Amino acid sequence: MKEIKVTELAEKITSSNPINIIDVREDDEVALGMIPGAKHIPMGEISNELKHFDKDQTYYIVCAGGVRSAKVVEYLNDHDIDAVNIEGGMNEWGDDGLENKRV
Repeated sequence: MKEIKVTELAEKITSSNPINIIDVREDDEVALGMIPGAKHIPMGEISNELKHFDKDQTYYIVCAGGVRSAKVVEYLNDHDIDAVNIEGGMNEWGDDGLENKRV
C-alpha cells in the first residue's frame, strides 16, 4: 500500500497541480475541520461512490489516524483505483500545525 506523510501532502497541496483528497471520517468528525480542498465521503459510503472515482487519477485518503483510510485504500486498490493512505491522518495534520496552512 502506498502511503504519504502529511508534510508531503501539504507540499502537494501547495503545488500548482490539483490533487484529489478524500476524507472518509464521519460527519461529526469533519465538522471539526478538513484539509482544504478535500472531498468528504464517509467510509461506509465509498462502495456507493465507486463510479465517481476516475481510474486515471490518484486519490489521497485521510481519516482521523490512518486506520480507516488504510482500509479504504485497500478497497479502492482492489477496484483498480490508485489510492494513497495519508499516514497519521488528521491527528498528524493537526499535530504539525498544518491545519492552518492555506492553499
